[in-house]
Amino acid sequence: MKGPTDSHWAEAYYHQQAQARKNRAWKSVFRPSAIAAYLAIAGRIIVGPLALLLLFTLTGYLSDATVFIEADRSIFAFTERDSSMAGGCTGCLGPCKIVMLKYKLLEDSLSDEVLAFSEALDANGTLCQSSKNEWGTSPIVVTGSAQELLNIVHMANLNLSPQMVRELELAIERADECVTGWTMMSVVRLFQYPTAEGSSEFGQVPAVDTHIFPDYTECRPVVEIDDSLVGSKLALDTNGQDPLKVVPDQLTLFPYSFTSSLPPIPRSVPADPSKTKTGATSVVQSYLRAYYGGCRVRAVNTTGIYIEDTRVISKHWVGYGLMVHSPDDIPLCSTGDVCIHNYFNSLWEWEHYVAADRPDRVGMNLNTFRSRYADTVAISVLPGVVVGQILLMGVVSLYQVMSHKRSVLLTQIWAYRCQNGRMQVIYLAQISYHLLYNSDLYMLGLATGTLTGESIANLTCCVFAFSYSFVNLMKARSGDQQLDRHFRLIWEAMQIVITTIVGCLLLSWQKAPFESILAQNAEILRKTSARGAKYCGLNDACVLFTVNFPSVIAVLSVGFGFVAVVASLLMKRMAPKASRSVRGSYVTPKIAVADVNGKKQAAYEAENDDLTSFERNCLGSPFHKLFSDCDEITYVTYNGKRCTTVEALLLTGYLYYGQHIYQASSVMLLLVARLVPAKILRTFNVLLLRWHVDPIEGTLSHALSCTWYAASAEDHKMAAATPVA
Repeated sequence: MKGPTDSHWAEAYYHQQAQARKNRAWKSVFRPSAIAAYLAIAGRIIVGPLALLLLFTLTGYLSDATVFIEADRSIFAFTERDSSMAGGCTGCLGPCKIVMLKYKLLEDSLSDEVLAFSEALDANGTLCQSSKNEWGTSPIVVTGSAQELLNIVHMANLNLSPQMVRELELAIERADECVTGWTMMSVVRLFQYPTAEGSSEFGQVPAVDTHIFPDYTECRPVVEIDDSLVGSKLALDTNGQDPLKVVPDQLTLFPYSFTSSLPPIPRSVPADPSKTKTGATSVVQSYLRAYYGGCRVRAVNTTGIYIEDTRVISKHWVGYGLMVHSPDDIPLCSTGDVCIHNYFNSLWEWEHYVAADRPDRVGMNLNTFRSRYADTVAISVLPGVVVGQILLMGVVSLYQVMSHKRSVLLTQIWAYRCQNGRMQVIYLAQISYHLLYNSDLYMLGLATGTLTGESIANLTCCVFAFSYSFVNLMKARSGDQQLDRHFRLIWEAMQIVITTIVGCLLLSWQKAPFESILAQNAEILRKTSARGAKYCGLNDACVLFTVNFPSVIAVLSVGFGFVAVVASLLMKRMAPKASRSVRGSYVTPKIAVADVNGKKQAAYEAENDDLTSFERNCLGSPFHKLFSDCDEITYVTYNGKRCTTVEALLLTGYLYYGQHIYQASSVMLLLVARLVPAKILRTFNVLLLRWHVDPIEGTLSHALSCTWYAASAEDHKMAAATPVA
C-alpha cells in the first residue's frame, strides 16, 4: 500500500506534536525532570560561558595574573597573643643591676644611686633578663610599670626616640584607663641600606636598637612625630636624588617614623575584639625607624637626609649611609622553591607571664603585626581553556540535538552527548597534568590565604573539569551499555550547583588561612635534616604535603557521582511511564535471560526484529544493541508504520538537514561551509555520507556519498524532524 502524500507524512506529525504541547499542563513545567533540564541548560549555555567571559575580560587572567598575591596586595593582620609565635626564656632572670650595667654601656662601676635604684626595681618585682631566649637571641629586657621604665631611661640617659618617651609619659598619666605592664627591650636588629642608585638590591647590617611597648597593644597612646616633639636638621645633601626611590618590597609593608617616598602605611589596624584584652576593635602599631650616622632619621627626600636636631652624627656609622629598619621574614616554602613570605614588624612585642609551676621561666605570647605575600608565579590559563572546551562542546551538542524540537527527553539525550566521547579523556588528561604540576602551589596558597582571585577561579575550573570528566569516564567504563538518561540529566544539572558551591567556599577561604592543611597534611622539613637536604634546596625550611590536590578532587568527584546516582534513582521513580499506546506496540520482545560474565542480560528475538530503514541503512543493527535501556523511546507508531523516533535518531548522532540525514559531524562541516568561500571549499577533497529521506514513504535510502563542496552548494537548512519508517 502506498504511503501518504508528500505533505501528509510530516504535516500530521507536526499537528500531533502541536496538539500534545497544547494539552500539556503547566504543572509539567515544575516536574523534577523539567526543573533539572532548565537548570542544566542554564548552567552550561548561559551561566558558564558568561562567567568564563567575565573572567577573561574583566581580570588579568589572560595577561599578568599571578598564582599568589604580590607585595602590593599583601595581607596584613594583627594577632594579640599569637599562639604560633609563643616562646620565652628559662633561667634568664637576674638582678636588675646587671641590666643597668649593660644600659650604662659597661662603665667601670655603677654609682651608689644606680645600685640603689636597681635594688628597688628588684624589690618591686621588676623582671630583668639578659640571656639567650628560645628564639636564639640575647636581648636586654626590663618588664615593669611605665613609671619604672621612664626612671630607667632617665637614670641611664638612654638615647631613645622622643616618641617612645612621650608614650611612657602619657601611659603614666592615663594609668587607670588601660592597666598594663610595659617592657623595654634592646636587641640586635637587621637594617638595610642602599648600595647603588636606582637598585632594589640593598645591603644588610645588624645594629642594636631599643624599643618600648605595653603588654596589651591597645594600651599604647597615639603619639605622632612632628616638629613640636623634636626638630630636624640636614645631615646629607643628596643632590636631587631620592635614596628610597627604589626599595625592596619588604620596605613597603609597615609604617616608618620618617617622611619619605615610601608608600604611606597607616599605624592603626583592625583588631578582633574577642581576642584583645579590653575588647578593642583597633590597635596602633609601632613605627619602624631609619638611622643615618647613628642618628634617627626625620625625613628622606630629593633634597637630603634629615635627622633629629638633638643628635650628633657618629663617624663609625656614616660609612653605611642610610640604614632602614628591616621587617623580619619568616618564609614558608614549597619543595619547588616557591615561598610565602611572612614579614613581621620586627619591633617585637609580647605579653609576659610567669607560671606558678615554672618560676624560673618567663613566658611570652607575642602580639604580632604580620604582612604576608608570596613570590611572583605566573598563572596557567590551562584550566580556563579546558572549561572553555567543555562549554563549547556543550553548546555545539545542544545545537545539534535541540535544533529540531525541545523536550526533557531531548535534554537528557543532550546531556548524554556532552558526557561521552574521546574528548572526556583529553579533558581529564589536561586538567590532571595541571593539578599534578601545581598541586603544591594550591595547597600552599590555601594554607596561607595568599591565592589571588584568578587562582581561585582556576581552582574552581579544576574542580569542575576534573570531577565532570572523571565521573563521565567512570560511567563510560562501567560496562553498562545504557543511556541512563535520568543520571545524565541529574549529573549535568548538578554541575552549576557544585561549581557555585565550590567557588563560594574557595572565595570564603581566600583570605582566611586553611591552617588544618599545614597541621594535618604537611611536614615541615629543616634543611639540616636528611629529608630537608633532599627536598628544600637552598631554603632553610620547606613544606612537604602528604596528599596532593588530584587525590583530594578525585575523592570529591566520587562523592559527587554517588550523589548523582542516588538522585537519579529517586527521579526515575517519580518519572511518568511512557504511553503504551504510542510506544509500547513495538518494543522489541525479550524471551530469555542469559548469564554473560556473571551478569543477567536480556536476549532479544532477532527474527522478530522488524528493522526500520534507519536501523538497516544507518546502524546496520537493531537499536537495542546500542542502548539496552531505551526500548520505550526507540519506536513510535506513525501513519500506520513502525518508525524510529526522532529522539532515537538524534541519540545515535544523526541530524536532519535539508532532505537528508547526516552524521552530526558532517552537519557541522556544512554549517562551517557557510562562512568559507566556495573557491576554498573546492580545494578540500572531503566526502560526506548522507541518507535521503523519501518524502512520501518516510524511509531512508542507502548511504550516499557527496563532496563537501557539492553538499554545501545545496544551501539547505536544519530540517524539521519526523519519525523515520
